[in-house]
Amino acid sequence: MGQKFSIYLFNDENPRGLMMNLTEEQIEQHKEDGWLDSPESLKLPEKETGVTMEQANDASPDVLVGLVKSYGFIVLTPEQLKAEANKMAAVALDITKFDESALIEELKSRIGADGFVALNLEDVSDESLIGEAERRGLKESGLKADELNALLDRFNEDPEGMNKDELVAFGNNGYKLGLRSNMKEDTLIAKIKEAIAAE
Repeated sequence: MGQKFSIYLFNDENPRGLMMNLTEEQIEQHKEDGWLDSPESLKLPEKETGVTMEQANDASPDVLVGLVKSYGFIVLTPEQLKAEANKMAAVALDITKFDESALIEELKSRIGADGFVALNLEDVSDESLIGEAERRGLKESGLKADELNALLDRFNEDPEGMNKDELVAFGNNGYKLGLRSNMKEDTLIAKIKEAIAAE
């Protein structure tokens, strides 16, 4: 089972949307089942507003926002919407719903060059997570020299052509960067380029 992501999805039965914790495969399956990542394409019933298109075109933004709010909708700027989505994603985060590989990746990202795991016990609510890591004796999985050289050649040739897992494996095994698969590809590439330039 792959890494889970918090995502807000909408459908005709849930026009206000639902926050879900899904893998990439589950997200694709939900989209095939009719879920959307924006409510704008939903086929909602027509509702008489009492406002003509001409009146709406001539109205000021404040009047339009007030009208939309009067129908029970919340009006947010793009920045406010992003902040709300981030808050909701943080609330929806449930460590018990993480699969093992996501927890292991997080632990690997905290392993320093000296091999010690940088965990702050006060920040960890589930002590069994630490016990599990100690029991398993998690260590950075190493790549062979020829595998690293092959990844280096591919990176030098076309870094954008590599997938996230390859970039993370290359950066972490070749340069001990502590990269994670939830980082953007541009960020992964930039961090690896910095490490190569610093050699």
